[in-house]
Amino acid sequence: MYHMYTLVRVAVTETIVARGIPSTRALLFLKEHGVAFDVHQYEYRGPGHVAQTAAAAIGAPPEAVIKTVVFMVDGDPVLALMDAAGRVSVSRLAAALGSKSRAAECQPDDAERFTGYQVGGISPFGTRRRMPVVLDELLTLLPRVFINGGSRGLIVSLDTEDLIKVLDAVVANIRTD
Repeated sequence: MYHMYTLVRVAVTETIVARGIPSTRALLFLKEHGVAFDVHQYEYRGPGHVAQTAAAAIGAPPEAVIKTVVFMVDGDPVLALMDAAGRVSVSRLAAALGSKSRAAECQPDDAERFTGYQVGGISPFGTRRRMPVVLDELLTLLPRVFINGGSRGLIVSLDTEDLIKVLDAVVANIRTD
């Protein structure tokens, strides 16, 4: 299957709009925080396995492409970051945040309301409201990761350490066995 794909390197001081890249809250957030990143655009094909589709389209290893999933833990929204093929354990996610209850995945409408992004384009950067972020620990083994840039068909790649730092992410084993 052929996918249109473009890569644009964005310098921290460069104006994004001047390069023809869609301006999103996520990209503006990264720039405001001085995070270096590359932008990868591909043709979005609809819901379902978005991270895996993005990995194939941009030629990235699926284990390095992160999906952002919105959950509720103790009545509050939480972002779980997991690789494209992985599944989030609801009990491990809750435990990573010190809760004895189980997490529950949000319905698409709620995820969009909490983040301000459309499903298929949810990014952990520049969300409508600040939420705790939990990153699966296996992703820390990778020097660089790919994650949604705040729009369908828009991926950013950045150093994993920068991702953790800028999001103040909790790192834990949240993967199902």
